[in-house]
Amino acid sequence: MTTQPVIKVRKLCKDFKSNHALQDINLDIAPGSVVGVLGPNGCGKTTLFKHIIGLLQPSRGGVETFGTEASKLDGKQMARIGYVSQQSELLDWLTVGETINFTQAHYLQWDEALAHRLLEDFKLKNNQKVGGLSVGQKQRLSIVLGVSHRPELLILDEPAASLDPVVRQDFLDLLMELIQDPGRTILISSHILTDVQKIIDKVLIIDEGQVHCFQDLDDLREEYYRINLRSLGGNLPANITLQGLKNLDHQGASAVAKIHNPDAELVRREVAALNCQADIDRLDFEEIYRLIVSGK
Repeated sequence: MTTQPVIKVRKLCKDFKSNHALQDINLDIAPGSVVGVLGPNGCGKTTLFKHIIGLLQPSRGGVETFGTEASKLDGKQMARIGYVSQQSELLDWLTVGETINFTQAHYLQWDEALAHRLLEDFKLKNNQKVGGLSVGQKQRLSIVLGVSHRPELLILDEPAASLDPVVRQDFLDLLMELIQDPGRTILISSHILTDVQKIIDKVLIIDEGQVHCFQDLDDLREEYYRINLRSLGGNLPANITLQGLKNLDHQGASAVAKIHNPDAELVRREVAALNCQADIDRLDFEEIYRLIVSGK
């Protein structure tokens, strides 16, 4: 497998008039990575995705996909990419079957068996008019179209936002199947963090157009702590100093500190030096995300 990044982003900036949608983004996405791209609405996730597949031109900086400037990707390179957007761009006057046939004609690697299985799993019928489908059904069809050519690079922009819980589980099962291919790279944005953490190996958090975190999920989980402090007599000191302190809820004789520190031994030594009763626990993924984005 090549060691060259599938996606290389350097000093990427995108301005929409006075809105700085992306600011100095630098990323290397290795082949085989499954990256959760997280952040609040309007933070720049979709804008980044559109740069990666060449739908938007940078204001400054650049993006390479498969070693080519993204805006210059040719037909063969685009055929190696699957893109599923929350915003459906399907043709309402076609049937589901006609939509499948139309899309299939653009891909040499189309997997008919996979497409047929997904249509059954998602309860879509070939004779249904696309214009008569619900929002959730259109999202299911978009997923079928985006994955049935088994792309090397799969970009999923809020793919499960319109899916009911049963279909969402079917979709997660599909993703678990797709990530078994070590050469497939997947970028997925979602606000359903309980789903995302089941499949990703790297976390990319964007807020206000800037990267706030890009690292392995396992490493991230090892670096964030909640420390419950209780005084052995009287109130705790007004100033509690811990390296990497991100949030402190201080209430007289007790306090809850949330910290980011990759040095677990240092955390234990500093807590012991406070000379109070302390319970140290690691934050769960949703708490880590909230702390990075909101500081709470």
